[in-house]
Amino acid sequence: MEKKLNILFYIMLVLAGCLLITNALAQDNLNRTVALNVKQKKIAEILTIIGEKGKFYFSYSNDVIKTDSVVSMTSSGQTIKSLLDELFHGKVDYKESPGYIILRPTPYRLSLVPDTIAGPGNIYYISGYVYDDITGKKLYNASVYERNSLESTLTDQNGHFQLKIKANGVITLNVSKELYRDTSINLLSNVNVSIKPREYYYSADAANSKSDRSWLGRIFLSSGQKIQNLNLGGYLSTVPVQASLVPSLGSHGIMSGQIVNNFSFNLLGGYNGGVNGVELGGLFNINKQDVKYVQAAGLFNVVGGNSKGVQLAAVSNNDQKNMTGIQAGGIYNMVKDSLKGVQLAGVFNHVNGNTKGFQAAGIYNYTHKNSKGFSIAGIANVTGNEASGMQVAGVFNKARVIKGASFALVNIADTLDGYGMGLINISRNGYAKIQVYSNEITTANIAFKSGNAKLYSVLSGGVNFTDKHTFYSAGWGLGHDFIFSNSLFLSAEGSTHLLFAKGWKNQNQINRVSALLNFKAGSKVGFFAGPSFNLYTNYGDHPGDSDIQQIIKNKPGLIDWGNRTKGWIGWSAGITIL
Repeated sequence: MEKKLNILFYIMLVLAGCLLITNALAQDNLNRTVALNVKQKKIAEILTIIGEKGKFYFSYSNDVIKTDSVVSMTSSGQTIKSLLDELFHGKVDYKESPGYIILRPTPYRLSLVPDTIAGPGNIYYISGYVYDDITGKKLYNASVYERNSLESTLTDQNGHFQLKIKANGVITLNVSKELYRDTSINLLSNVNVSIKPREYYYSADAANSKSDRSWLGRIFLSSGQKIQNLNLGGYLSTVPVQASLVPSLGSHGIMSGQIVNNFSFNLLGGYNGGVNGVELGGLFNINKQDVKYVQAAGLFNVVGGNSKGVQLAAVSNNDQKNMTGIQAGGIYNMVKDSLKGVQLAGVFNHVNGNTKGFQAAGIYNYTHKNSKGFSIAGIANVTGNEASGMQVAGVFNKARVIKGASFALVNIADTLDGYGMGLINISRNGYAKIQVYSNEITTANIAFKSGNAKLYSVLSGGVNFTDKHTFYSAGWGLGHDFIFSNSLFLSAEGSTHLLFAKGWKNQNQINRVSALLNFKAGSKVGFFAGPSFNLYTNYGDHPGDSDIQQIIKNKPGLIDWGNRTKGWIGWSAGITIL
């Protein structure tokens, strides 16, 4: 057994090594020095000048950060951080993201007062207190962490903390708490050697992630992880491998939501800042930010950012932003932004943005904006705006604009610019015509045409009453209109009709091809007439019955293809109510 575990451990290490992707260190823009000499300029203009000199951008909200004040500044070699302190008088906090410095208000300040106890083998037991700078009150649930080792804890109700850290060189202790400005101090260990600091960066998207606030996150994340998310916000670091039993019991503890991994293995379930490689969960995976390239779970996946690659779950996948690649859920898939790729679900797919690619679901597919590609569903495809490509559904397709081809019993659209192939096609700009007509088989017929000139469907019924023979017909067909002018056009139609005789016992089928010349006599009424070719087949027990002979009697151009199949030239003429 131990040998098998060792083999599994080495396999995990090999996978992690193969998937490890080198990330560029975020530029330390705050510690850069710049020369500045400006007079009577708005703070917003000064920020633009500093950004141009440092080749980065400032990100802030004008509603929160006031930049209308006019000031003068002169600096020959100050750091950007000290310039910002001078501009905002310590009332603004700064976070770095690649190419950006994010400004946010900090109404309160805090102090970290530690004491250090050294142990054997460069092990340090660090304890202390966190205070409010103004009131001196000890702060509860402040996050205290060391960035290189990623050791972290929360202060207790007395503001006290204790950490065990293994270090060579400088120990940088950081403290964060919601509504307070981040604070850090350096502690010198006994052996001071040069070490490469752990990569870290700030992500505004991670700070606003909703994965921990989803109903799954509320159930499975510990209170410590939720508090850590509030305190640390968008702070993220990278570690190649993580493993966990459940979100609260893993290799990174309550810091797991701030760590992006290349390989993540969760025996039951796990929570992390994101994945840039492979993540496997026995039951579930919850991610604060983006996930690439493979994610699989026994029950569900929840991703707070974008997903790219392959995402598989036996129950559901829930992505808070975009999904690019292949997504398959046993019950449903939910994408809060847009989908590009393939989406498969046993029950339904739901996309709040645009869909481009292939969708298949047992019940229905829903796209809130535009869909482009191929969608197939057991009951319905619903698109909030424009549907182009092909839609196939067992019951109905619905979109504001249909530009492609839609196959269903019923197709519904405000504007039908494509092809609707169903028993009924409903659209504001399309056909809704009623026709009353006669032909050589049934003397009285009524039909409903729906669709558009490109392609319309015809649903019809008819009856023929005589003293000795009565026939009923029910038919459906497709047609296309060749428009010559506003009042003259030619309809080419193909249809199939069932004929019932002798108390509905004898069944007969006629397949019909028609060419009908239409004339509009006004905005509401038209007339039509034209020839047709008919192919008749009898499925009754007695093809020689007199009622059957009545159907084919005296038909012009009669062609005999056997005892049950006949062909002839017929006609239709009637009135159209537009």
